[in-house]
Amino acid sequence: MPFHFKSLELLRSYCIERGYDIPFSDDISVLAQSLDIGGKTVNNRFCVHPMEGCDALPDGSPSEKTTRRCLDFARGGSGVIWLEAIAVAQEGRSSPAQLMLTENNAAAFSRLVDMIRQTAKETNGFEPFIVAQLTHSGRFSKPEGVPRPLIAYHRPDLDAVHAVDPNLEPVTDAYLDTMPERFARSAVLAAACGFDAADIKCCHRYLLSELLSAFERPGKYGGSFENRSRLLLDCMKAARASAPRGFLIASRLNIYDALPGGFCCPADGDYMRPCLDEAFQLVELMNQNGLCLLNVTAGSPYYNAYVNRPNDADKTEEPLAGVARMFGLAAEISRRFPSLPVAGTSFSYLREYMPQAAAAQISAGNCTFAGLGRQSLACPDFPRLVLRGETVARNRLCTTCGRCAMKLRAGEAVYCDVRHH
Repeated sequence: MPFHFKSLELLRSYCIERGYDIPFSDDISVLAQSLDIGGKTVNNRFCVHPMEGCDALPDGSPSEKTTRRCLDFARGGSGVIWLEAIAVAQEGRSSPAQLMLTENNAAAFSRLVDMIRQTAKETNGFEPFIVAQLTHSGRFSKPEGVPRPLIAYHRPDLDAVHAVDPNLEPVTDAYLDTMPERFARSAVLAAACGFDAADIKCCHRYLLSELLSAFERPGKYGGSFENRSRLLLDCMKAARASAPRGFLIASRLNIYDALPGGFCCPADGDYMRPCLDEAFQLVELMNQNGLCLLNVTAGSPYYNAYVNRPNDADKTEEPLAGVARMFGLAAEISRRFPSLPVAGTSFSYLREYMPQAAAAQISAGNCTFAGLGRQSLACPDFPRLVLRGETVARNRLCTTCGRCAMKLRAGEAVYCDVRHH
């Protein structure tokens, strides 16, 4: 049912009654606690999730709209600003308006990072920890605005969603062999531009993520777990080896795909029920290769957006069930890797009660940071207001209508047209 709770007590009682493991803490002071990551101090436990704006300039540089959005985030007061997807290859852009960092436009990114730091310092008294999300869109590539899918393998049911030609050849091993150098080059540029870390993006069925489920692909990037995880780990290793000392490596990772035949989905059972054995193996290997921060997610916004973005518009399942699932996934990883900082997701659905839920998750050791994506677009000031002890009225917050994500899929500039007309 739609989010209708007029008090925290009503929401808390409903979750208990329905068996949703979503506790709430009346003490939210943990949200203001600082944390050291790789020798860098993060001021608080809020994290702006990477939400693609689809408004970059043709050469991949941040536009005036991109800059305005990022400065809104800077004023908003989050300890971590996880900048949206930045393509590592022209052919791997999700649209002609996706960010892309190159030698020719690095100065524009440097200016953006400087402005974020300066604005945050002036408004909130501290500089945020800024992550550059490096990506290749794979089967969702539309560099000229029309689909130009670069697929790791064919899946007829998934291909049908985007009308992928059944005769299209999957990308070759030789093409995939070029990815570590491309991610490394982008990481070096990100470091020079002043970012604190690079996210080797491996989620939502983009290229690196899709390879994790390439069970039937021949060659060195398919079949065994070692082969399917090879490219992600090689990209991490290359980025870490090439970037300067002190520059950190992060990743937004699909813990499971929630799709038939997907990563960490039982092959002969309920694919919505995660089997995380390979996820645990993968995170252990990522840890060994210098992972400093993990952003936990699942599913794909192109196929099952309700999995990682519980919302009132999709009737597939009750949204609070999705919130509980996402909280549980982050908790599983955090319990298995207690020294690894983990950003959790799906907090936006809880509206004004998000701080109490976030405090409960962080206090229990279920995650380290509370990530806000849609909420950051609707009310970028939310973290600052919460940390000042203010209650934010619901009419300023995300309604989880999903219209921002629909704009992205349509190749339109992304903004919240409910709260910002």
